[in-house]
Amino acid sequence: MKKIITATLSLAACLLFTSSGFADYESKLARELASWVKKDLNKTYGNFPIKVDDKISLTNISSKGPTIIYDYRYKAKSVKFSQKDVDSFSELLFDEELCQNEEIVSFFKEKDIEWVNRFTFKDKKTMSSSFHIKDICDKISTNDF
Repeated sequence: MKKIITATLSLAACLLFTSSGFADYESKLARELASWVKKDLNKTYGNFPIKVDDKISLTNISSKGPTIIYDYRYKAKSVKFSQKDVDSFSELLFDEELCQNEEIVSFFKEKDIEWVNRFTFKDKKTMSSSFHIKDICDKISTNDF
């Protein structure tokens, strides 16, 4: 799953990076990236929800402003998880290979696009974790991951 998202984001960012129509519009850019990734995942894995493992499914990808939102459903009650747990799990979902692609990192830094992983639990509670590529790549490079 990580490799598919990496390949999809890499291609989408490269295509959009060279498009002057998107250069100054982070909100439009995030919307287009989210839409493109969603279509690609639909094509690869079928309709949403997409099963990640026995307890978690990716239910949607959308955007709001300069933010790409990944919605997940988790088959457990939220009382088992702290915000730190959700943040750690979000870091695990991030494919660190993205940090090795200078064009992708530069693109997301320049456009200041944020990722949000939003988890809805069995008891309907929602918890989110957000990050920018600079923060997570810096964390990976210092082995704080």
